[in-house]
Amino acid sequence: MQFEWDELIKLPPLTEEEIKIIENARPLPSEDCPEMTYEELRQFRPWYDREKKTVTLDVDIDIVNYFRRLSIEIGVSYQELMKMFLMQCAREELKPAFV
Repeated sequence: MQFEWDELIKLPPLTEEEIKIIENARPLPSEDCPEMTYEELRQFRPWYDREKKTVTLDVDIDIVNYFRRLSIEIGVSYQELMKMFLMQCAREELKPAFV
C-alpha cells in the first residue's frame, strides 16, 4: 500500500498527550536495530561527544510552535531540531537577513 500524503492531512491534529508520548519515545533494540555503544554512535554522529553548554533563551511562542510542528513532521524532538538548525547556521556561517 502506497502512503498518500493527502490522507495524512485529513487526520485530526495530535493531542498534547500524544505529542508528549512521541517526544519521549525511545527505540527498542531488536535484531534489525541493535542497541549501539557510545563508540558506535560516534561514527555516525561526530558531534555526539562535543562539549555542550546549557543556556536559557527567551523565545517567542511562535518560534517554539513552528519547531514543534516541524519536529512532528520530521520525527525529531523540537529541542534537538532547534540545536541542529543552530549548528547548521554556525557551520555555514549564516547571518540573519537584516544584518
